[in-house]
Amino acid sequence: MAVIGKIRNQAALLIGIVGFSLLAFILGDLLTSNRSFLTGSDTTVGIIGGKKIKIQDFEGKVNELEVQYKINNNKDNVDQNTLEQLRNQAWGDLLNEQLLGKQYSKTGLFVSPEEVFDMVQGKNVHPQIKEAFKDPKTGEFNPANVVQFLKNMDNDQTGRTRWQWVNFEKAITKERLSQKFDALVKGGLYVTTQEAKRQYENTQRLASIRFINIPYASMPDSTFHPTDSELSNYIKENASKYQQDATRKIEYVVFEVVPSAEDRAAAESYISNLIDAFRNAVNDSAFVAEHSDLKPTTIFNIKGTLAPRLDSVMFDAPLGTVIGPYEEGGYFKAAKLSEIRNAPDSVKVSHILVSFAGAERSTASRTKEEAKAIADSLFKLCEKDNTMYLDFAKNQSDDKASAEKEGDLGWITMSSPMDERFKAGAFDIPQGGVNVVESNFGFHIIKVFDATKPVKQVHIAYLDRQNEASQKTYNAVYSRVNEFAGKNNTAEQFDKACTDQGLDKRVVETLTENEKNIPGLENPRELVRWAFQAKKNEVSKAYEFDNKFVVAKLDAIRTKGTSTVDDVRTSVTESYIKELKGKQIVENLNKYIAEGAKNLDEIGAKSGYTAQPATGLSFASPYIVNIGMEPDLAGAVFASKQGELSKPVVGENGVFVFIVDQFTEPNEKTDFAQDKKSQTQNLGARANYEVFNALKEKAKVEDRRGKFY
Repeated sequence: MAVIGKIRNQAALLIGIVGFSLLAFILGDLLTSNRSFLTGSDTTVGIIGGKKIKIQDFEGKVNELEVQYKINNNKDNVDQNTLEQLRNQAWGDLLNEQLLGKQYSKTGLFVSPEEVFDMVQGKNVHPQIKEAFKDPKTGEFNPANVVQFLKNMDNDQTGRTRWQWVNFEKAITKERLSQKFDALVKGGLYVTTQEAKRQYENTQRLASIRFINIPYASMPDSTFHPTDSELSNYIKENASKYQQDATRKIEYVVFEVVPSAEDRAAAESYISNLIDAFRNAVNDSAFVAEHSDLKPTTIFNIKGTLAPRLDSVMFDAPLGTVIGPYEEGGYFKAAKLSEIRNAPDSVKVSHILVSFAGAERSTASRTKEEAKAIADSLFKLCEKDNTMYLDFAKNQSDDKASAEKEGDLGWITMSSPMDERFKAGAFDIPQGGVNVVESNFGFHIIKVFDATKPVKQVHIAYLDRQNEASQKTYNAVYSRVNEFAGKNNTAEQFDKACTDQGLDKRVVETLTENEKNIPGLENPRELVRWAFQAKKNEVSKAYEFDNKFVVAKLDAIRTKGTSTVDDVRTSVTESYIKELKGKQIVENLNKYIAEGAKNLDEIGAKSGYTAQPATGLSFASPYIVNIGMEPDLAGAVFASKQGELSKPVVGENGVFVFIVDQFTEPNEKTDFAQDKKSQTQNLGARANYEVFNALKEKAKVEDRRGKFY
C-alpha cells in the first residue's frame, strides 16, 4: 500500500495544478462558510461565455473535489479553509472547461490511450509515476513495479485503489492536454529579424540631450476649479482608464467584548484561591490538567530561557516553590518549580516515522494499532542489531524528507519548534539509545547519536486562568451595540453618534462582492453580503464576529463599468488639473517661441527655468535622473533631428522642450539569431497568461459566488 500512498500524494498534487490557468489566473477570492441560498430566485453562481452556471451544478463539482480530497488524504472531514480552496478550485476547473476546453476542441487536440500508456509505463513516463515507483534500494524507476501494481490494484475489495488510480490518470491526461495547447500557442509565436533589430536599437541607441522641464507642481492646484460636468466629460474621453468592478465603500464601528475590571479580578482570585492546593499537590501535571485553562507542558528549561520573573528565582529555589499570581499573555498564572534535573540541553537525533490514518500530515492508510505494531517490531530489530537502524531510517520511514538523510534531524533543544511529546521522549533517551515515542504525527523510533554535557534544568508547572469577558460583560456590550444600531439607523445619526461617543470609524474603500477579509474581523462574509444588498446611506444591524460586534454604514455604491465622478473624484480631479496645467504650460512655451525665443537659454530666461543635461537616454529606458520615467519625452527625442529645438512635449511630471546634442549609434550587428530566440522565449513566458486573459475577457466572465458563500 506504500505505492498507492505515493500515487495518492501525486494525484492530490496534480488535481491542484492541472490546467495552466488554475493558479496563474484564479480570481483570488477564497469563499467562506456562511453560505446562504436565500438570495432570491436566481440560482446562477456565475456566467462564462454566456453560459449560466447554476449553484446546484457548482456544488456538485465542489462535492466531487471534497470526496477526492478526503480519500486522497485519509480524512473524514474537511476544514473550512480547505473547503474554501476546493470551491475556488471548482471555479477554476469550470473556467478551464468553458474557456480552454472549447479551444482544445476547435484545434482538434486530444490525448490518445497510447499516450496515456506511454506516460504510465512506456518510454516517456510521467515524472510523478517515476517518483512513486522508484526502487527503494537503487532509487531508480522500475517499470515492473508499475505493472505489478496495476495487476494487483483490484485486490483492494473497497475499490478505493482503482478509484484513486483512475483519478490520477485523468489528472495527468488533463495536464498533457494543457501542455499540448501551451506548446501549440508557443509554436505560433515568432519574432522577425526586423523586430529583433528594432529592439536592439531601442535599447542600444542612446541620446544626449539638454532640456527645460516646467513641472506641473509649479502651478498651484487651487488656481483650477473644474466642474462636475468637465470631470464627467474627461472620464468619457478617457473611459479605458476609468473602468471599475462593482465595489462598495463602507464605514463601520467595532464594539469589542473585552474583560472588565470585575472579570480580571475574578480570574486573579481563581488563581489565588488555588495556590495553597497547588503548592501541596503531589502530582503537578494532574492538578494543572484539572484546574488550568491550558494543557500542562513537559518542557525542561535551562537558565536564561524562562520569563525574567521566573528565571531569576527558580534555578536557586527549593523544589515546590510557587510564584504568583501574576498576569502574562492574557492569563493570570501561578508557577511551581515541579522538577529539577541535570541533563543535556541539546541532543543529536534521528528518527523513523510510522504514521497512521488520521495522524497529522499523514497519507498512510494503516490504523493506529497497525502503526504501533510496526514501530514496536522495528524497535526490537534495532535493539538486537544496532546497525539496522540507518537502513530502516532510509527505507522504512514515512518522513521522506529526513529519510533522504537516514532519518537525521540534527541537533534539537527543548525550545526547538517540534512536537512536545517528541522532544520530551528524545531527551529521556540516553546517548546511543533507541526508544519508541508517540506524537501527533505517529510513532517514532528515535535514536540519540550525541548529546551535550548535562546542565541544570527545571520543569515549571503552570496554573493558569484566562482573563476573558464574562457573560455579564458580553451582555452589557450586546445591549450597548444594539441600542446604538437601533437609535442611529440613518447616515446622519450614525455619523453624529460616532462623533459624540468618540467612536473610531473604520473605512473600507473598495469592498468587492467576493471579499473574505476585512481587517480585524473574523469571517466577515455576512457583512459583505449586506453591503451588496443594502441601499446607499443605509445603516446595518449589529453583526457579531468572534468577540466583536460591528455596525456599518454603506457610504458608496460603485457599479461595474465606467466610473462616475463621485466614484473617483479625487483621482480624476488630480488628472484633469494635470491636463489643464499641461495645456497652460504648452501655451506659455509656444508664446515664448512666437515672441522670438530660438534656443533653450532664451526660453529659460522667459520661463525662469534653466536647461539641464541628460545622457544615456534610450527609447527602451526613458528614465530622467531626478525626474522619473518620461516615455513621451523619449519618443519625441528619438523622433527628432540632432540640434533642432523641439516643440513642447507634455510628459508625466511636467512639460519639456529639448535639443538633442548627440545620438550614439549602436555597434553594427547583422546576426540577430540569439536576439530572436530570447525575445521569442519572453513572449512564450507570457503566452499562457495572455491567452487565458484574452479568452476570459472575450467570454465576459461573471463570478457571482459572493451571493452564495
